[in-house]
Formats: sequence, C-alpha cells, structure tokens
Amino acid sequence: MKKNVWIIVAIALAIIGVGTLYAMQAKNAAPGANTESGTTASRGSSNILVPQGSAITMRLQSTISTKTAQVGDRFQAAVTAPVHVNGRVAIPEGSNVSGHVILARQPGKASGRGELQLSYDQIAFDGRSYGMNTNSQVYTSKSGTTKDVALIGGGAVAGGIVGGVLGGKDDIAKGAAVGGAAGTGASLLTRGPQLVLEQGTVLQTQLDQSMSVRKTKQPA
Repeated sequence: MKKNVWIIVAIALAIIGVGTLYAMQAKNAAPGANTESGTTASRGSSNILVPQGSAITMRLQSTISTKTAQVGDRFQAAVTAPVHVNGRVAIPEGSNVSGHVILARQPGKASGRGELQLSYDQIAFDGRSYGMNTNSQVYTSKSGTTKDVALIGGGAVAGGIVGGVLGGKDDIAKGAAVGGAAGTGASLLTRGPQLVLEQGTVLQTQLDQSMSVRKTKQPA
C-alpha cells in the first residue's frame, strides 16, 4: 500500500514539474520578452556607434600659425553641425573638441610651404568625454616661388637701370647681373607665406575609427 502511495506522489511531482517548464518557455517566447539578445536588447542600448569615416565640422576657438605654433600646442574647437546616425543625433552641435598640434613647419627661405597638421584627441558633450584619436589632413600655405621670382627679377631690372645710367650695354648687362644677385640674396633672407588658421576658421575631419557615445536627449 505504501509503495503505491509513493508511486502516485512521484507521478504528481513529475506532472507539476513538466507544467512549470512549459509555463516558463511560454513566458520567454511571448512578444516583448526582456532578453539580452535580438532587437529588444538593441532597442534598449544606451549607446550609439558613430562609424569610422563620419564627418565632423568644427570652428577653431583660437588662431594657429606656423610662425608661432609648436608640436604639442593645445587647441579647442566647437562642433558647428550635429552628427546623425540612423536619423538620431549622436554628436550635438556645440560639442567641444580638444586636440594638439602634431606638425608645425615654417616655410623655407627662398621657397617652400608652411605646413600644419592637427590631432583631434577628445570630444565632450552632456558632461562626458570620448576619445576621437583622429588626425587632420596636412594643411599647407601658398608657395613662395612667385615671390622669389619677383624679387630676383625686380633686382635684375633695377640693376640694369643703374648700369644704363652709368654707361653702355656692357654696364647694363653687368648691372642686371649684380641686381639679379642682389635679388637672389634678398630672396634667401625671406621666408615664403606663413600658414595661419585664424580663430573662427571652420575645419572638417573624418573619424579615423568608430566611436561609441552615450545617447543624448532628443529634442521634443
């Protein structure tokens, strides 16, 4: 008799266990279930991935010049237009960009161009900072070659005029040669145009790598 009772109890417990298992599976399969994978989890994510290559436009808050800038000098800029990802603002207008100079080369004497290159280190908004780790293009000044030609040519003309006043054709040729040499000397003493990125200059860069940022509060 006791044996039959235990058999009945065991069967009852098995039935209850199977019923509980089916109930849990049905609950997990119901629409809107809170799972860690799939679309439900992605909708609940608090971050946005800004992809590599995204364009960021900013306005310089100070002047950077090849005449005075040195590698390591810090600068600040403000984002002038929001960056969108899938129709949502990922980086708002007004975000602060901080960076430093990684290349500052004055134009050479006689000829050459000034060069500047910037590194965008961080971007900050809503009380948080994110690493950008992005470099700008190399900005170059105008060539000084035209200036050099003008100096040398002008010196030759002036020397020729002086030679013509003093004597004949030979004197004109000598004067032109001396004047040209003087013009060349003047060229070697002067640099080409400096490169100046004025305060307020609008620059644009593209992210060298993707960047995960916190979702911002969207306007109503």
